[in-house]
Amino acid sequence: MNLRKQTNQKTISFVKLHTFLLSVILSLLSGIEIHSQTFNKQTDLLLANFDLKPDEDDVMAAAALACMLKHPDFEDVNYYAVAGAYGDQNHLFITAGVPDYYNVLFGAENSNWTNAHEYWDASVTRVKDKIIPILNSGGHVFVQEAGQSNFTYDVLQAVLAEGISLDTFEKQVIIVQHSRYNENNTTPSELEWLKAHTVYKKIDDGNTDDNDTPGYRTKDSIWLERAKSVNNPNAEARDIWTEADKICDAWEGEWTNKWIASGGIDFSDCVENWYIFDLGNQADDIASFWNQYVTNP
Repeated sequence: MNLRKQTNQKTISFVKLHTFLLSVILSLLSGIEIHSQTFNKQTDLLLANFDLKPDEDDVMAAAALACMLKHPDFEDVNYYAVAGAYGDQNHLFITAGVPDYYNVLFGAENSNWTNAHEYWDASVTRVKDKIIPILNSGGHVFVQEAGQSNFTYDVLQAVLAEGISLDTFEKQVIIVQHSRYNENNTTPSELEWLKAHTVYKKIDDGNTDDNDTPGYRTKDSIWLERAKSVNNPNAEARDIWTEADKICDAWEGEWTNKWIASGGIDFSDCVENWYIFDLGNQADDIASFWNQYVTNP
């Protein structure tokens, strides 16, 4: 074998080794990135933003989240919920959802939830005060954007005014949005700012079929019947879904949710919880979700 051929083979081997090592390093870095975006009960905060307009899906999504938070798996999860985190869309706000219903779900108003519909500025301040200590301690804020992003934008502007850096947002604020409708009804300049300065995750739309997020809606009445049944061993969930059903039945807004109107359920915004908590096949359809969090003993 001549010297030139030997040299070429060594060069090729070196390039292959270099490529392999680079792929390993990138894989490890990717793993770090994924790990940093996995919810940690010890350090992180779930900010659950519900718009509660124009239809009742947020009534049921909030019910589903409340059932999750009452499960032992989610004991000690640090969370804060917002009712009325809506954007530029018109239509009516479901006032029956607050305060009594949200008090049932999350506890006393201003303790674990706030009413942005009635008190937008005060709610921005409350959430700001919740997330600054999380960010300062190195934790992550996971935003379940079960509505539009106008409220999140206002909160982060308030946090920015308190001296938290954009670099912190870009590493520690993770916004999870599933709905194209929600994006289309967020002020465009505010949405673009959030996409540029946070970890913005647009996952598959839970309002459509045949995608990689769970199908958390159906016209089948069996699930609501099981939740409300006197035979449901989960008494807290039974009370939650009984109240949710009452609110949905009484709702006479100009936007009809055809799944709920048919006697079924729609908690599609909770695909974001499924993603944030990395639930996988533990709750990847209605049956597994119900068995785990709604009709569990």
